[in-house]
Amino acid sequence: MLSIYHKTVLKNGLTILTQPVDSVRSVALGIFIETGVNDENAANNGIAHFIEHMSFKATQSRSAYDIVEDIESHGGHVNAYTSREMTAYYARILDSELYPALEVLSDIVLHSTYPRREIEREKTVVAEEIRDSLDTPQDVANDAFAAQMFPAHPYGYPILGSLETVKSFNSTSIREFVSRFYVPGRIIVAAAGAVEHAGFVEKVGALMGGVDRIISPHHIPPLTEAGEKEQVVERDIAQCHYIIGRRSLGYSDERRHSYMILNAVLSAGMSSRLFHHIRERYGFAYTIFSFIDAFKDTGLFGVYTATDRKYVKKLHDLIWIELNKLKESDISDTELNKVKAQAKGSMVMGLESMHNRLERMVQQHIRYGELISIDESLKRIEAVSAEDIRRLANELFDESAFRSLLLKPKGK
Repeated sequence: MLSIYHKTVLKNGLTILTQPVDSVRSVALGIFIETGVNDENAANNGIAHFIEHMSFKATQSRSAYDIVEDIESHGGHVNAYTSREMTAYYARILDSELYPALEVLSDIVLHSTYPRREIEREKTVVAEEIRDSLDTPQDVANDAFAAQMFPAHPYGYPILGSLETVKSFNSTSIREFVSRFYVPGRIIVAAAGAVEHAGFVEKVGALMGGVDRIISPHHIPPLTEAGEKEQVVERDIAQCHYIIGRRSLGYSDERRHSYMILNAVLSAGMSSRLFHHIRERYGFAYTIFSFIDAFKDTGLFGVYTATDRKYVKKLHDLIWIELNKLKESDISDTELNKVKAQAKGSMVMGLESMHNRLERMVQQHIRYGELISIDESLKRIEAVSAEDIRRLANELFDESAFRSLLLKPKGK
């Protein structure tokens, strides 16, 4: 199951990636800019996400309606997202509509006009998006925990920004950010599905090869010490939301497959240890899971649960029983093989989606400089041993390195 992967870099530094799939008649298309929250500071936090919104408002030749209509009227759909490391504009279309859709996406990336009236209107939209997040306890807990783990650092900033920072955005700050980070050396144009590489390169070159913006050096600030050991936040809510975790492995760490399997042992499916040994056995929580979040040079490991205030201490102790079990003894061959099968099945079945193929191709290019074939990825998963899991658990599950965040109802 080899992954065919083509790469071309234009003279201006823009990267083009394709992964042809002969058995489909659709294409997942995306323009990915290697910029996001990690390129922000405390004063402009949220601007990458705000620009993602504004890029759909108007270009030199299209209205907001035209941008969407030019793709949706031909049976496709278009959307975008912002992460810590990337801003993505993507579409799923029929093969016959690939190049018209590419023209639309390149237009919003390169020729958006950011009208002042639309900026003021979109501030209200994003403010409502932020308020919606503030009304979602899990979002509040996750953002507070990230800020606790990475104080005064972009890794700890919320992707949406704050009500205060969003109010400050204007056409000048937007254009300055775009001119600095929407540059060819940070842009990847990619397609997966019914695409032919040479023709795609020719079309991308015609649309975007003439852009000559010099990449500005930018470095993520050095990490500071993690924040307070225990943080308590009160909100007008009915349930406690509790997270324990620590800084952990970055995405380039060679042990990433062992890390993925370790997390899956704890949290993959209804037979996983946290779900089965805690939720099913004791009934103290409806939701409990572990999570990992990887950046270039560090990451997060954590366990999240939502419960009544009276069960928080019990859940804390039960979680540590499960973490310590992984330190003290090897998991059985039966359990290890089951978790590996889950991981491999999820990876292979996910590739039936062209969008998943697109995302995987781009993420691996950014992180590793190459596309790792599915066969090779499956081999690396299969190579993970029980000893690898126990060794990593002993390194990570040091209680002195963990922090906790408790989001609780007011007055309780």
